[in-house]
Amino acid sequence: MSKVDALGIASESFNFLTKLFKNVGNLLLLIVLNAIPIVNFIVLGYFCRILRYDLEEPPELRAQDIGSMFVDGLKIFLAVLLYMIVPLLVFIVLASPALLLAPLGGGFMLLHLLSAAAVAIVLALAILFFALPQLAIMVRTDNFGKLFAFNEGWSLVQAFGLGNYVLLFVVLAGFNLIATAVLQGVIPYVGAAIAGVFTGAFTFKALSYLVNLKYPVPPSPPG
Repeated sequence: MSKVDALGIASESFNFLTKLFKNVGNLLLLIVLNAIPIVNFIVLGYFCRILRYDLEEPPELRAQDIGSMFVDGLKIFLAVLLYMIVPLLVFIVLASPALLLAPLGGGFMLLHLLSAAAVAIVLALAILFFALPQLAIMVRTDNFGKLFAFNEGWSLVQAFGLGNYVLLFVVLAGFNLIATAVLQGVIPYVGAAIAGVFTGAFTFKALSYLVNLKYPVPPSPPG
């Protein structure tokens, strides 16, 4: 990329996403794996590989890589889970009184639950805003401890430019939400698995461009 800015990264990342269609068999395998709980950690690990090694082409899934991809995917899952504990607890605390509203009718209870969900979602997005650079650094360096190196994450945002990063975050969030909503609406459940593959390719490649600003690409594994 000649110019590192939010829209440039978004454009290049979308181009990378379209390259998934070069190998339809590989794409279908990713979708099938992503539709299976726990097994879908492999798909997360697949996208970790793209981020870690700044790959220009989606790699082919190989049997010998499944184990390491699963471990990488599990790390991402645990990292996100750690970040999302606070929004989850907030939702539980705010939603609990909904049980007391049950005698007043389902409408009151539903309104309260929706309000609690809205607060939790806004909080989750705020946390993700600060968490994405940490996740990118963690994957690039293969160091789980970097998840809490907030000074490094902020330094990466400063190198990119705060305004640039805000725009990139909005683009990533918007693409993920729209793609998931559309595909899930058209093809229930399976659509979510398909969306996960597309949004994963888009998001992890975008984070790869971001983390390139300060963290070198490690040597690719043999083969």
